[in-house]
Amino acid sequence: MGETNDQLGEEIRAVVERQLRQPDLEEVNQAVDRLMEQGHSREKAIDTVGALLLEEVHEMMTENEMFDRERYVDRLEDL
Repeated sequence: MGETNDQLGEEIRAVVERQLRQPDLEEVNQAVDRLMEQGHSREKAIDTVGALLLEEVHEMMTENEMFDRERYVDRLEDL
């Protein structure tokens, strides 16, 4: 199970890294920058955004709904 969790963590980090390069998701950059300004390492900031992304994916799966960009951005802004 640990190996699966490690692999999932790496995949989520990769997704966040891709989001950081997407101009239409500037809120991800802003959230990472804000967390780093608060003293978190870049890795910790990315992991924090990744945890939030996992929450969004979980809601999509359990509620059988599409990605809710507005909800995701609101959560990013709350970090």
